[in-house]
Amino acid sequence: MSTWLERSRADWDARAARWDARAEENAHAAARDADLDRAWEALRLRHGASLLDAGCGSGQFAIAFAERGARVTGVDLSPEMIRRAREHAAARGVEIAWRVGDLSRLADPFAVYDAILARVSLQFVPDVPAALREFRRVLKPGGRLLASVPGALSPIYRFSWQRHMPGGDPGINYLLPWELESLLQQQGWRILDGWGEWGTDFTGTANEAAAGSAASNRAVQQATATTWTIVAG
Repeated sequence: MSTWLERSRADWDARAARWDARAEENAHAAARDADLDRAWEALRLRHGASLLDAGCGSGQFAIAFAERGARVTGVDLSPEMIRRAREHAAARGVEIAWRVGDLSRLADPFAVYDAILARVSLQFVPDVPAALREFRRVLKPGGRLLASVPGALSPIYRFSWQRHMPGGDPGINYLLPWELESLLQQQGWRILDGWGEWGTDFTGTANEAAAGSAASNRAVQQATATTWTIVAG
C-alpha cells in the first residue's frame, strides 16, 4: 500500500497545475451554484457545520462550502494540491484547515464532522473499506457522507485497459458506483440518495454514452455517468 500511495502522490503532484486550472474554470461554471445547493441540502449542512472534504484537490469545493458558512477541513494525498488550496483560500479570505493525509488513516478523533464530502476521490484509495471505516469513525451520529465515483463507461475510466498491461495503471482502483454502494451497505451505511452527471471529464473529454442515459433505468445511469453521486448515512 505504501508503494501505491507514494506513486499516487507523485502522480498528483505532477498533474496538480493542470487539474487546478480546470478546477478553477469549473468553479465559475453556470451550473456550479446548483451543484453546491444540491450537495449542501443532501448533506443537511447549516451555518457552522463541520465538513470534511476528503480528497479536496486544489480546494475549490472546500472553499465554496466555507464561503457558505461551513467549518471545513480539507485533506488530500498531494502536498502540491494542498499548497495550491491554501493559496486559493488565502486569496478568497476564508479559513480552512488544510492537511496532507491518507483517507484510510485520518488524523482526527472520533465523531468530529457533521458531514463528509468525498467527491471523485475513493477510486484513488488502495483500501476503500478502510477509508469507509475511517469516515464512519470521524462522522458524528446522524451525519451524512456524499461520495461520487465514475461510471463504468465514464471518460474518466477510458484508460482502464492499462491495468492489464505490464506495470499496470498505478494509483487507481476503478471503483464503480454499485461496488461503492455494496461496500457501504456491508459496513452498515444506509443509501439515502443518488444521481448521475454526464458532462466532460477534467481533461474536457466528452461522455459518448450521454445521449438518453439520464432517462434510462438506474443501472444504465450508473454505468454511463461521468460521475455518480451517492448519499449515505
